[in-house]
Amino acid sequence: MSWGGKSRATIGIGSLFFMGLLLVSCMTQQNQPDGAIARSSEAGKKLIPSEAAIILGARNVPVPPPPSGPPARSPHTTPASYYEPVGQFFFYVETLTSANPSRYGVLATVPCIQSGVFKRGMRLVFRYEILDTSTGKRVTDRDGAITKVRLQHGEELTARWAIRGSVNALPDSAWMWDTSWDIPRDYPVGSFDYSISVTMKDGRTARFTPPIQKTPTLDTRVRIID
Repeated sequence: MSWGGKSRATIGIGSLFFMGLLLVSCMTQQNQPDGAIARSSEAGKKLIPSEAAIILGARNVPVPPPPSGPPARSPHTTPASYYEPVGQFFFYVETLTSANPSRYGVLATVPCIQSGVFKRGMRLVFRYEILDTSTGKRVTDRDGAITKVRLQHGEELTARWAIRGSVNALPDSAWMWDTSWDIPRDYPVGSFDYSISVTMKDGRTARFTPPIQKTPTLDTRVRIID
């Protein structure tokens, strides 16, 4: 199946802005007795189901030296657009793991948490709210708004207005827009782009594209891995 766009190689995981699905402390073998290493390994096996994939881990590294002065500043200057009005709408957006299995039979080991890393076959949940800056109010189902998530290959997902937690929600759970996408098992791995649009019944429209950090080694866009 052709997905459109260029397939990108998976970028090495370094310092990330987003929370991983599963954090596993990987103890180095240096300065550990053989027995301790074995016990640590066996404990890890009990915590992680044999069929589960580790999406994001953590490992011990040498403690960095204390800073010798203020951090270096970027040579870039703030673009003029950052000082201009942001428009008529403000978006708050989360990407999360799902509490339900995808159509491909893949279930997150830690459900319903914010994440920027998703394995092929998983369900990716988009949850967000939109504020109308001209009125100071949330955009809800009562406004007759249509809002969609557009994926990088062109597919559009229409969002619904719903309480967080669905039928199991407690009364004080938040109400937000949400939709989800089951990532095909053959989808290209790498950074993943998306945008969110809103169309109001009075004809006003807006489109949100997530701000990102990009360096030669880091990219904070949503990432799909094998």
